[in-house]
Amino acid sequence: MVVDFHTHCYKPLLAKKATSLIPPGSPYGPHYDGTTQGLALSMEKSGIDYSVVLNIANSPMSVKAVNDYAIELLDHKQLIPFGSIHPDYSDIEGEIVRLKERGIKGLKFHPYYQRCELTSKSSYKAYEIGAKHDMIMLFHGGHDLMVPGDNSNPRLLRQILDDFKGAKLVFAHLGGWGCWDECFKLLIGRDVYLDTSFAFMFLTKEQVEFVLNNHDNKKLLFGTDGPWTNATTELTNTKKLTTPYLDDILSGNAVKLLGL
Repeated sequence: MVVDFHTHCYKPLLAKKATSLIPPGSPYGPHYDGTTQGLALSMEKSGIDYSVVLNIANSPMSVKAVNDYAIELLDHKQLIPFGSIHPDYSDIEGEIVRLKERGIKGLKFHPYYQRCELTSKSSYKAYEIGAKHDMIMLFHGGHDLMVPGDNSNPRLLRQILDDFKGAKLVFAHLGGWGCWDECFKLLIGRDVYLDTSFAFMFLTKEQVEFVLNNHDNKKLLFGTDGPWTNATTELTNTKKLTTPYLDDILSGNAVKLLGL
């Protein structure tokens, strides 16, 4: 079994808009059209059994619509949708309870697109309520190719990790895309889940070995960040990793965390 812990898909009009933002000829996709059907076909082609779909509420006004879509995705048995909470939303607990009751297992936070501070008072309120309801909380980690900024760096993620001990936290892109030195110093080796999406392809062989040798392999989650990478290529390269815990990285850790 293979579980991809980091993917995206959208309703058709939004999918067209999202994929059109990538410059022609970019090596970073899109590798499918951004729709649910496109993701399903990519999974079938690459041999991925389940995909976590990460939705993002870019504003307080979009929270309900984004989460309605996440709930719709529950009808697709191979997809595990996460909802999203904007820290400035008026009824954070009510929305998290609604998601939890419908079967949503997690929340995605992306401060660049949500235009919020990762460690603000309102953000911490959202994390506190998410932790209270035992939600998995996945955070974008490091820089973002499309949006300039530095408000999701390893220092801030480490602060969240220290302040929310016991919460189900996942830091995407190994917790520090483009901030690898900080990432290795502050996050590798800590008690936190890290997904591998859009990460190993940017590291040297020695850096990958450092991650595998210094971070609990039971806390690594395979991810592709589709449609921005080729799932077949990502899975093929991940299967080449030198670790006795490869099956855990590909599925076992995700199965345990998600309660599949």
